[in-house]
Amino acid sequence: MNAPVANLQPAAATRQAVQPMHVLIKGRVQTSRSHNGTRYTHILTPAEDAYSRPQLVEVRSKRQLGMKDEEVSVTAKLGGYARKPFISVDKETGERLSITPVDMTLDAVE
Repeated sequence: MNAPVANLQPAAATRQAVQPMHVLIKGRVQTSRSHNGTRYTHILTPAEDAYSRPQLVEVRSKRQLGMKDEEVSVTAKLGGYARKPFISVDKETGERLSITPVDMTLDAVE
């Protein structure tokens, strides 16, 4: 028996509300620090289920996003940059691979 195919397209209102490269982060402020006029806030998000770990993200902003242990909801812009490449050797084949790590950044939309 064929099951109905779920509609994978978001509703029109949702499509308009979410901008490309923007994410909604909900969680509890774990720590916050300031350096050169930029505030770095660690937000601990809830675990997806009882058997997985909570995620920890760092959001950069110009202002304080919340006090320690406060529940917050923040829209942030996703960014990233490539770090210095390094050479890795595959243990099974001996092939030399150039690996370029990528770090992702989150900047609060203010």
